[in-house]
Formats: sequence, structure tokens, C-alpha cells
Amino acid sequence: MSDQRPFIPMVSPQVDEPDAIAAQIADVLRSGRLSNGGPLVEGFERAIAAFLGVEEAVAVSNGAVAISLAIEAAAVRRGKAILPAFTFIATLNAAVHAGFEPVFCDIDPETWTLDPGHLRRLLAEHGATLVLPVNVFGVPPDLAAITREARGAGAAVIYDDAHGMGTETASREAEALLTATTYSLHATKVLVAAEGGVVVSPDREVRAAMRRLRNHGLAQPLSASVPGMNAKLDELRAALALSSLRRLPEALARRRTYLDRLRAALSRHPQVYRTQRVPPGVNPNGQNLGVGLIDAPIDDVIAAFARRGVEARRYFYPPLHALDCFPAGVALPNTDRLCAGQVCLPLHGRMSEETLDRVEAAIHGVAEELEARRPSARSSRPALLGAT
Repeated sequence: MSDQRPFIPMVSPQVDEPDAIAAQIADVLRSGRLSNGGPLVEGFERAIAAFLGVEEAVAVSNGAVAISLAIEAAAVRRGKAILPAFTFIATLNAAVHAGFEPVFCDIDPETWTLDPGHLRRLLAEHGATLVLPVNVFGVPPDLAAITREARGAGAAVIYDDAHGMGTETASREAEALLTATTYSLHATKVLVAAEGGVVVSPDREVRAAMRRLRNHGLAQPLSASVPGMNAKLDELRAALALSSLRRLPEALARRRTYLDRLRAALSRHPQVYRTQRVPPGVNPNGQNLGVGLIDAPIDDVIAAFARRGVEARRYFYPPLHALDCFPAGVALPNTDRLCAGQVCLPLHGRMSEETLDRVEAAIHGVAEELEARRPSARSSRPALLGAT
């Protein structure tokens, strides 16, 4: 029998104090200053730079164009770009549309982020000029190892940190070696602008180039202009971003509480679920709750959660190397094993006690159902292995 209560989706974009934000947006509309570097965009850039602990931040129209803008601003020499196949297609789009040939790298089987060991082998084999590591569900890759390998091979590193706003790490030394870091302010992220992005770089010249390029490449004098793009953040979304940023510390605290609670529930069933490993010194932001399934058919698991009114959704699926537009046969065993049995469960910016109780109950109920069926399931179908 299915749960008749409201369905709990995996993601649920939420905005605090919408009436106050609506009033500010109304003021923007009355002002006649809607875009082209207005005071709210400038204020947001100062505030987000302070939050991130950087000298300067460049706000752009979305997280996908942030990657493209960073590539152009850094004038990365075209060639091959190494990126994980376990990421959203925007990472791939930025590389391909910039003229790079993508090379897919495997992931660490426990953190689910780009594997520095496989990266080393790919750099030796392909001579790539660009590496695009990705934050996965709020968990960062090993940036120290990745930048060491990339710099040794002469490759730029642009970090797709779309999932990572607010994630804390014990050491930030590797950030100084990155060409740029990009963030997403999409409605599903911890910091919301509906659509928007942020780019930071330790290189002042790269930051200056990003500012020119986001505004069509215009320069002074105009004869110095170059081909650019329209990647500006407008005042309406800047108002939403500023409001979200003011409440971000509280939102992060809530998400981390929810994440810890639900991971604890999953840990009670180690024969069914495997959680993403969080490296030492990392305090994730609670962007998403990823779950690896052990010896459990993924479609059955998704259906079992749905019967309990909870969405379990495959995420970063299919892996990019499995898209029809690429030749078959790329060997990424860790990526393939994870994607055969990985889902995300609900984790929102604000969750009631009832919602948390229901997600916890579903975690336990699905595990018990799978455990009860396991002997017959093993004899009737091949096992699917999740993250190891």
C-alpha cells in the first residue's frame, strides 16, 4: 500500500521571507535599473567575496556559463580537457563548446570525486591542457593532489564547485593553485538566486578578463573590445541572492543537522546502504544526500521509497561517458559501479520534524524490505554493486 501523505521530493527550492524579497524587487522595478551592473549586483559581489574569504568575486548569469567564462578569461590553450563522467552535463558542455576534446576520468570509489591516480595516468597519456574537477553533493575532490598532477603536466585547473557553496575545509592551500573556481546559484543550490553563478580566481588579470567578457567583451576604449558573451547577473536575481546570502549560515546549520541525522539512519543498515565518505577536515554543506546501494536492484529501491511517499532519484545519471554521442568502451569501473546503484534522498533547506521522521522511516522500512527479500533476490537476479 502506498503512503497517501504528500510526496516528499528529492529537492524542494525554498526562499525565506518571500514578501520582503518581493518588496525589494518591486523597488528595483520602480528604479528602472534592472541590469548592467546595478548596486545590488555590486553589493552581492562584495558580500559573497567576504563570505568566501577572497579578494574579489564575479557574479554571472548562471553556474554553467561561469565555467565557460573562466575558461575564456584564463585563455586556456585548447586541447583535451579531463573531467569526471560522474557530473552534471554542464561541466561537459563548457569544455566542448569552448573547443576542447573531453577525456573522462574515473572517480574515487568512496568520495565519488575525481580520482587523482587515474588523472595522473590520463595526463601522461593525453597531454591535456585543462582539468575540470567537480564537487559532488557538497564533498570536494582532493584538490591538493589534483592541482599537483595538473601543474606538473602544464594543465590549467578550473574547479566546478557548483555543489560546494559553504562547504568548509581544514586547508585552503590548493585554492591558490587553481586557475578559477565556479559556483552555481541555481534554485536547487544552498545559495539561491533562481539562476546565477559566481567565479573567483587568485589571478587578478583573470578576474579583470571575466568582468570584460561577461559584458559582451566590451572594453575602454571600445576599439579594444574582444568577442565575449552576455553573462551578466541582473538586479532582480541579485536581490534574491543577497537575501539568501544573509540567511546562508542558518541554512547551512540546518542542512548539516539534517545530513548528519539521515546519514546516521542510513548507517544502521550497512548491508543495504553505503554513504559517501567525507574526507578528514571537511564539513560539507548538505547540498545533497547521496546513497550507494549494496546488492540491491536500483529500480526496486526507487519504487520501495516511492511507496512510502519519498523520492529516491538517480543523480548524475547516466554518467557522461555513457551518452550515445560518445564511443562505447571507455573503462571507468568505479563510475559504472556507483551509477548502477546510487540515488539521492530528500535533503532540503528547511525540513519539518514530520518530514525528517518520514524520510528516516522510509530508510529503515526499505532496508528491512530488502533484507527480508534478499535470499530469494540473490537466487533470481544478478547483484548490482553500489559504491565500495
